[in-house]
Amino acid sequence: MITSILIMAAIWGFIILERGTNLFKGLDLLVFSLIVIIGIIAFIQALKKDKDEKEGLPSDDELSLQIKYKSGYYAYLSSMYMWLFIFLLKDKFPDTETMLGGGILLSAIIAFISKMLVKRNFA
Repeated sequence: MITSILIMAAIWGFIILERGTNLFKGLDLLVFSLIVIIGIIAFIQALKKDKDEKEGLPSDDELSLQIKYKSGYYAYLSSMYMWLFIFLLKDKFPDTETMLGGGILLSAIIAFISKMLVKRNFA
């Protein structure tokens, strides 16, 4: 975990040196903010899972596996429709990188929302 954070910091340092300090404007700021928020949520979930394993709780039981598979199914279906709309509206994006990055970010958000909805329905 620490190694990946250090690698990411080195990459960001290189990008800042290459482009200067005017990196984040408009849509770039929104995308960067969403990436940071998703990273923080994933980090908190990993810490919680690690704490539960240290306490002796099982990491995957039948209900958590069923929640994972069902939310994955819904996320996959939703992402397919999302990609369909992205490719139908591809002329609205400024470049291919923005379209691809936004689609990947939206897929992650869809997966998180579907997991929360499925978990709420099981509880």
